[in-house]
Order: sequence, then structure tokens, then C-alpha cells
Amino acid sequence: MRNLFLLLSLTFLAKSVCAQEINFSRVQDMAIWYNQSLKTDKLNSLKLNYRNVEYGGSIAYNSVSAMYDMPLLSKAAKDKRNAGYFSFSVAGASDKSNQGILNNTLGMLGISYAIPISRHETYLSAGFQGGYYHSQLNLSGVSNAFGDQYDNYGPIEGAASNDRLANGWSYGHFNVNAGISIFSNSKSNKWYLGTSVLQVNHPFTDKLKTDSLRLKTGIGIQGGYRYITSSDDEVAFYMNMNWQGPANRHFYELCYSKAIPNVPGGAAIGIGLGYRYTDAIVPSIELKYQKLIVGLMYDINISTISAAGIQRNGLELSLRIDF
Repeated sequence: MRNLFLLLSLTFLAKSVCAQEINFSRVQDMAIWYNQSLKTDKLNSLKLNYRNVEYGGSIAYNSVSAMYDMPLLSKAAKDKRNAGYFSFSVAGASDKSNQGILNNTLGMLGISYAIPISRHETYLSAGFQGGYYHSQLNLSGVSNAFGDQYDNYGPIEGAASNDRLANGWSYGHFNVNAGISIFSNSKSNKWYLGTSVLQVNHPFTDKLKTDSLRLKTGIGIQGGYRYITSSDDEVAFYMNMNWQGPANRHFYELCYSKAIPNVPGGAAIGIGLGYRYTDAIVPSIELKYQKLIVGLMYDINISTISAAGIQRNGLELSLRIDF
């Protein structure tokens, strides 16, 4: 079982080389991770996320993230319609695998500017982002992890591996990302559509700076539409599609929110259904109270890993505060 977890951890390492691959399911809150220009409102926002993924009933890894984004506006200017504005974001994220074998961390700073292009709260926006990604592998507590610790008869007791991964291998690199978008904040119809380019600088992913191990540029497309009724009920659709070399990761979500009447400041309860392409179906519920939104999501695995007899699931918790 330990070898199984090690294999899954190394697979997770290979999938995490793309430093922007956050993997949380509330793409409406995580859009800025993939496209800095998608700060589509004039609110200060704090967004917190937690996710754990289990294989075979044991936790394989935990992911956490935190983001704070704010428009660079005075209080009076926030209420002014059809006016351009700068916004700023700062964020951090961490992935930690089982037994502390793998640790990934990411820090990010970004800035964007949105300019009105019509009288109906429609904006064109551009954003730039810089981030630092670090990954470390620690196999000090795992014995017989690599092929040279085995012979024809099985594990070699006390054998040391010559593989560099067994010696506290780690690396870090800086990312440069850019994005553009168009969005609208009319009273009943709120929508956005953006595209982004990730890892523009093609960072090296090894200490020897080998050309064959440079990250390829990632391309992202983000979109969302939210319709608000006269009674403050909402129907929404969101998507986030990413490509990097031969790899891709796409997520789509449809959700509905029912307003709870006669609550000062507003309240609502919502349900949703997400689809992570070829990987999972993700049902969700959310609770809104004034400026607070709490979401709970659960992964139902539909990927080919189930053919190997391995059960995988994931639980997510999100919290957003606007002020």
C-alpha cells in the first residue's frame, strides 16, 4: 500500500508541474488565478479554499489556497458607474501529499486595469501576473522507493538509491502570466469572457536549466454567465479550459440559487453540478448570507483510474467574503 501511495504521489508531481493548476472546483472564484484581468467587480474579496483527495480510503493529498483581491479605488469611486479602475491581487496556495512526500507551494501577485466600453457597465480589461512556484520531494521516511533498491529476489534491505529524487530533490521557478477579458455587470445579466497565456517566460523546471525541461506556454479560456431575476434568484454557467502542450484540464459548472426572502442584507441557498473533463462529476451546495458565501463540493470519480480497482474521491470547502 505504501508503494501505491508513492506511485500516486509521483503521478501528482508530474501533473503539478504547471504552477497554475490549482484544481479547485469553484471556477467563478478562482478565475483570477488563471486570468488576472477577471476582477469583474469593485469589491474587496477574500477567498479561502480547502480540498482533500483520497485514494483507497486514505488521504493522498491536501490543497489549500487563499486570495485577496481589491480595486484600487476610493469608497466614493466604487459607486461610480462606467468608470475605469485598477485592481490588485495577492494569493498563495499549497499542495501536500500523503506522509509529506511532496510539497508544492505557490505565491502570486497581479494587477489589472478595466476600462468601460459602453454605458451598460461593460468593460475591457487586461492583467499581468507574476508568481513563484516551489516543489520539494522528501523520501527520507520511505524505504525501497526506487528500482535500484531491488534485485531479482525483492527489496534490498538498507540499500541506498542513486536516484537524485531520493536526496531531497527540490526546484523553484518564477512565472509570468497575462490575460485579457471583456465583461458586463448590468443589473440582470452579468457575464465575462477571457483568454490568458500562462508561463510566458518558459521557466526551467530543473536546477541544471535543461532546455528540454522548460515549461511550455499554457493557454486558458474562461467564461461565465449569471442571470438574476426580479426576486434575486440566480441561474449561472461557468467554464474554465486550460491547455499546456499535450495536456489539458477543463471544468464546466451549472448552478442555481434561490433567494431567501425577508433576510436583512440578503440570503440564498444554491445547488450546482460541475464536470471536470474525463475526470469527475462534482455536485455542490452553497449558502449565502449578506457578503458571505460558503460552498461545499464533492468529487465523484469517473476517470480511468477506476479500471485499476482504485477508488478516488475528493471533498472541497470554500469561503468567500466580499466587503
